[in-house]
This record gives sequence, C-alpha cells and structure tokens, in this order.
Amino acid sequence: MVELSVAAIPLLLLGLGSIEAAQWFFAKQAASLALLEAGRAAITAHARPEVIETAFEQALTPLFAAGQGGGARQRLARALEQRSQATGAAPWRIEVLSPPAQAFLDFSDPTLAIARATGLAAINNNYLAEQDQRLREGPGGGLGAQSGLSILQANTLVLRLTYLHEPVLPGMKGLMRLLGAGGGSYGRQAMARGGYLPVMQEIALVMQSHPVNWPLPAAGKVVGPQAAPGAPPLPAASCQGLWCAGRRPAGIPPGAAAPAAATPEPAVQDAAWPDADPGGLLPPWPPAAAQEGGPPGAPMAGGDADAAGSGMPGATPEGAACPAASCCPPA
Repeated sequence: MVELSVAAIPLLLLGLGSIEAAQWFFAKQAASLALLEAGRAAITAHARPEVIETAFEQALTPLFAAGQGGGARQRLARALEQRSQATGAAPWRIEVLSPPAQAFLDFSDPTLAIARATGLAAINNNYLAEQDQRLREGPGGGLGAQSGLSILQANTLVLRLTYLHEPVLPGMKGLMRLLGAGGGSYGRQAMARGGYLPVMQEIALVMQSHPVNWPLPAAGKVVGPQAAPGAPPLPAASCQGLWCAGRRPAGIPPGAAAPAAATPEPAVQDAAWPDADPGGLLPPWPPAAAQEGGPPGAPMAGGDADAAGSGMPGATPEGAACPAASCCPPA
C-alpha cells in the first residue's frame, strides 16, 4: 500500500501537468490563429489599429465556446474584463514592430489619397519591385537613410502578440505569481498580479495596402514597439534570426553582434533612433537565394533575379516596360 501511494503521487502530478500543457498548447494555437486573422485584416486596411483589435478579438471566440455562461462573445468579454481587472492593464497586447516610424521618414508619399485624407504619413505599396529597382539606382543602395530598410521591408507588417493564458489547475496561478515577481515587463506584471501565463507569438506579412503611420499609445491593446525596462538599445549591427544567417560573417555565432565593419552604415545616421529591425524579422530584398555570383545577402545591382544571374547591371528592356513585376516575361 505504501509503495502504491509513493508511485501514485508522481503519476498524478504527471497527469495534471499533461492536462495543463494540453490547455496551454490549445490556447497558444488559437492565439496564433487569431494573430494571423488580425494581420490579414490589417494588411488590407492600411494597418489600422482598430481593425487589428476587432479582428483579433473576433478570432478569439473559439477559445470561449458557448455554454451555461452565455454565448461565446459574452464569455470572451467577461474573460477579457477579468484579465484587465486582475492585471490593471490590457487583457492582451499586440505590438506593431514594423513599419517603424523611421521608415515613414524615408519612404512616405504625400500624394497618396490615404495620406491626404488622414493627414498622416503613408508609404506607397504599388509596384514594390519597380520601386526597389529605382531606389537602388540612387544614393544608399535602396536603403532608407533613417531606417536602413528597403521599400519591401518598409511595406512588411510585423506584429508581436502577448496573450494572457489563465491556468486551469489549482495552484498554478500561485506559481505564476512567484515566477513573475519583480518583473517590469507587461508579461511579468501579468504573471505577478494575476497569475496568468503570457503566450508570445510574432508574425510578418507583406502589406496589400498603403501602410499609414497611425498614432499608437504607449499602453493599451495595440501599441508601438515596447523596450524591456532597463534594457539598453540593441546595436544597429546586431542581427538575429533565420533571415540573418546568410548575412553573418564566418566565425560569429548566432545571437552575437556583428562587427561594425561588416555592416555599412547609411549615408545619414541619427543616433537618437533605435535599431529599426532589432530581431531580424524582416527579410532582405531581393532574397539571397535569387542572387548569384556573390556572397549570400549581398545587394543586387539590378531589379530582378534574371538580371543578376546574367551579370547585367539592371533589368531587361522588357522588364522596364512591363507595368507589373508579375507579368514580366522571362529574359
């Protein structure tokens, strides 16, 4: 009997942990899908914050199926209100990491109808390949002086979600409060105050409309990039993630900052601006796979992969006359 009791305790804990892990995994998948739906709605609506908020909360309803407590929308509203009261902050948070404010200084187009209607800076989303080819012929090699981004990267919407998952097992909230004590970030405060487990997801989608520099609050549901409390700004030469693997010099491990000489600085650099792409989230343009005859990640001289592979300095005459990149015949 004693042996059975000794063996039953770890088995019981293992079973309870499996239940909690399954609930966490389901919440993570549902939040990831909701973030995708919010991003898809945003890229066709000029990245409007209200559209992001509405689409995200609407996509969260599968997490709160209808039951005795009312419909899914009513249960979702009560759950979000409970999170706000427990944490003293927003029940979830989406950071708009890109396009950054510096990109609007580099690529804003005041002739766009959305820019004239709102009075805010907007970036032209039309004919990105042709825009990139034209900008590469000017100073800076197609990269913005303030942001260091290309026109494609400036038209890429990057969102970072922090969703607060409520543990289902007794005692888990107390453990979360202990683990989050002393933290100053949004996620750590949610752990310390409410016992919630922050689930973080990121997504990057190319805009299908002109991105607008909407004013974003410092606190709320949809906010601008948030720096960790007390963390120094990342150096401009730092590069992490899959897209930076081809651009990192040999002998430098992932996560380490590359030497300053490895990354040429733009013609104009304002030290007051933070790193435009701290996590290496934005892909290089053109992709490194389309560049032949040079090191991975090296900028192309022309506007398309065919021109680069043939050694031509620019696009073919057929490509220059074509109104859209998707209809250009092969060289």
